[in-house]
Amino acid sequence: MNAKTKGVERGRMRIQGFSDPEMEFQLQRGLGAANYGGASIGELLVAADRIRELAERQPDNERDAAQHWVQVHSELGQRVEALGRAALEKNHVVSAREHLLRASMYYRAAEYYCDPYAPDHRQWGMASRQAFILGAGLLAMPLRVVEIPYENAFIPAYFLQPDDGARASRKTLSLNTVFDGRGEELYFAGGRAALDRGYNVLLIDGPGQTGMTRLHPQIKFRPDWEVPIKAVVDWLSAQPTVDMDRLGLYGISLGGYFTTRAACFEPRIRALAVNSPIVNLKAYELGFFPPEVVDDPPELRREWMSQLSSDALPNKLRSLLKIAFFRFGVESLRDWVALLEAFQTAEYLQRIEVPCLSMVGEAEGGEPLAQAEIFRTRVAGPVTERVFRYEEGADAHCQVGNLALSAAVLYDWMDEVFD
Repeated sequence: MNAKTKGVERGRMRIQGFSDPEMEFQLQRGLGAANYGGASIGELLVAADRIRELAERQPDNERDAAQHWVQVHSELGQRVEALGRAALEKNHVVSAREHLLRASMYYRAAEYYCDPYAPDHRQWGMASRQAFILGAGLLAMPLRVVEIPYENAFIPAYFLQPDDGARASRKTLSLNTVFDGRGEELYFAGGRAALDRGYNVLLIDGPGQTGMTRLHPQIKFRPDWEVPIKAVVDWLSAQPTVDMDRLGLYGISLGGYFTTRAACFEPRIRALAVNSPIVNLKAYELGFFPPEVVDDPPELRREWMSQLSSDALPNKLRSLLKIAFFRFGVESLRDWVALLEAFQTAEYLQRIEVPCLSMVGEAEGGEPLAQAEIFRTRVAGPVTERVFRYEEGADAHCQVGNLALSAAVLYDWMDEVFD
């Protein structure tokens, strides 16, 4: 038989990332959430293809991949949210939940590169919050949307408990998000893994963090994080299922500074995990900049940014600086660098007497590794240090490439502390 065949292939999709390191990390961040239902790998890889295609259509001097990132991920979020709402109308609860949780993270990705002073930043942020609340409300375990009193506002949080039928108090973990993170993302970055292991979980956005600035844009980052954490612990202490003798605090990325600072002054915290330890935020943040900027920050004001070309100020750096200015409540690079002086906690580390876990990736750079060493040697309590390696697929910041391993290290350690 001589009939010709049309051939067989495995598929059209190819795994390609981004040449830009920051955008590549953001892609890996999204892919990591797939471990716990926060993404579809295929959806994100197609989105990455679309971003590259849109950027390549522009002249080199006008390319703005960040702008296309927002467009593509917001469209993806809307499409997947529509699938979720349609499934819910037909009572396909599991499908609805899975679609809505993914949509929440796609909106989060769109929010990331938005100009924080523009309306679409809050638009996609609130879309992420609403999709998460609707999707997580379909989980087997109860979800409470919480407003923790704080000064003249409230700290937004989510409280989840295992649905095991038990009403006795149990181990509880409060997760503190990152510089650009959201409480919704914490569910995928550690919350779901805690629930699987029988913990109560409180996911919080504190002053200046994304989830709080959506609701209270006037409230900015503060160095004395023990103040908002006191409000959080006060709230937890009033919950009948929380065992205050087994209360852990976990800080991710910039949350590593905030939770470390809080543990220096909040005696009700019984275990501290930081990923990674940040004891000097100024040194950490300036590690992203070239030496000439660190030694003599230029007078770069926010109102000047729109007048600078992408050659003078790359678009992604422009976006990230605006986010920093917005969250810290400053108007210039020099003001921001000066304000960072207050965000240091090394001198108080000896006040921490509880067991601590230090988590850091070997590829995070010299500054995070050096700060982890300061943390390890100055904390008064016992410190377990875990350095994640390339061979484990976990050497990146916050182990975004292997969240399952990261969670196993975290919760196995915490189980041994509490049990």
